[in-house]
Amino acid sequence: MAEDKDWRKDKRHRDGSIKTIKGNLYARIQYIDDITGKRKEKLRRAISRKDARELIKEMRAELQIGGQDTLRSDKITFKTVAEKYEKVHLVPAVFRDGIKVAGKRSVKPSKSALNHLIEHFGRKPIRSIKTSDLEAYKVKRLHTPVEIEINVKVPNPEKSRKKFLIKKVIQKRPRKISTVNREIAVLQSVFKFAKNDKLITDNPFDYAGKIVSLSAEIPRDRILSYEEEKSLLAACDNDFRRHLRPIIITALDTAARRGELLKLQWKDIDFSAGTITIRATNSKTEKMRKIGMTSRSKDELLSLWNQSPQNIEELVFGIKDSFKKAWSTAMKEAEIKDLHFHDLRHTGTTRLVRAGVPIAEAMEITGHTQPKTFQRYVNLTVESVNAAASKLDNYLANRKSQG
Repeated sequence: MAEDKDWRKDKRHRDGSIKTIKGNLYARIQYIDDITGKRKEKLRRAISRKDARELIKEMRAELQIGGQDTLRSDKITFKTVAEKYEKVHLVPAVFRDGIKVAGKRSVKPSKSALNHLIEHFGRKPIRSIKTSDLEAYKVKRLHTPVEIEINVKVPNPEKSRKKFLIKKVIQKRPRKISTVNREIAVLQSVFKFAKNDKLITDNPFDYAGKIVSLSAEIPRDRILSYEEEKSLLAACDNDFRRHLRPIIITALDTAARRGELLKLQWKDIDFSAGTITIRATNSKTEKMRKIGMTSRSKDELLSLWNQSPQNIEELVFGIKDSFKKAWSTAMKEAEIKDLHFHDLRHTGTTRLVRAGVPIAEAMEITGHTQPKTFQRYVNLTVESVNAAASKLDNYLANRKSQG
C-alpha cells in the first residue's frame, strides 16, 4: 500500500504514470515524436496498478529497443504485416548471370500458405498472438481435411441416350503434416520479418520449441521396380502417350526433378559430351549442375532432336502444361498403383547408389545439398536386402569355419 501511495504522489513519474479514464486504469508514457518534434503520449489499458507499472516498464523497454515504430504497432493486424511481407519477400526471382540476386524461385506455395494464415490470424493484432495461438493453429489445420472436387459418373435417372451423367463430388482426405509444417514455416518468416522491421519486440516462436515437426513427416519411399518400368514404358507405346516415354527414361536415368526436366531446352543438351546441363535458374537449389546421359537416354533424346524443328531455344520434351491425365492413364493401363512422377527421381537416386556411385558424386548429380535429405531418397530394395543377408551368411560361415 505504501508503494501505491508513493506512486500516486508522483503521477508524472520520470518513467511514466498511471491514468484513470472513465473509471479504467491506463499505463501512460510520454515521448518526443521523431517526425513532428511534438510531445506524445502512449496509453495501454491495465487491469491493476501493479499491471500498469509493468506495462510502463514494457513500453519504455520497447521504446528503447525498437524505437517509436514499435510503440505505434500495437494495433497493427497480422493481415497488414503479412501483406507487407508478401510485397517484400514473395516476389519472383531475379537472376543475373545465372545467379539469383533477389526474390524467390517459387512463390505460389508460400502465397497459398500465407492466404490460410491470413484467414486464421488476419484481424488479430500481431502483438497479441502468443505461442499457444501457434499451437492452436497447427492443431486446427491438422484436423481440417483437404477437400477436392472430382467428377463421378452416375446413372441418368431420365430416359435419354446418355446412360450416365457427370456429377461433381467433394472428396475428403486428411491434411498432411508436411503441408501444415510449410504453413508454420511461412508464419515463422512473417514474425521474423515483423521483428526485424521493429513492429514487434517479442517473437512467439522464440518460446515455441519445435513446433515444426519435421520428424513427424512420413517420407515417401515408393520406388519403381524394373518389372513395373517395363509395363509403364509399354503403356506409353501408342500415339496418345508416346511423348511420355522420353521424359520417363530421362527422369529415371538422371534423377532430375520434374520441373528441371520440363524446362530443359535443346541448348542444354550436349550430345558430343554426353551431358545434360541443369541451369541454376531452373534448379531448386539455384546451382548449375551437369548430368551424364546413359546410352538409352541419349538414344531417346537423339530421336526427339531428329523429329524436332532443331531449334536450340525450344523445350526438349515440348510439354508446356501438365501431363497428369496422360500419366494417370498410363498408370491404369500398366496396372501400377500409388506411383507419382516424383517417385522416378526417388528411383533414379536409389539406382545410382546401388550401382556403386559414391554418395558425394551422387548428390552432385541429383542436386541434393543436404545428406539427410539425400538419404530420404535412397531406398533398400528386395534385391539389396537379400544381397545384404547373403553377405552376412557368408561372414557367419567364415567365422564358424575359423572356429
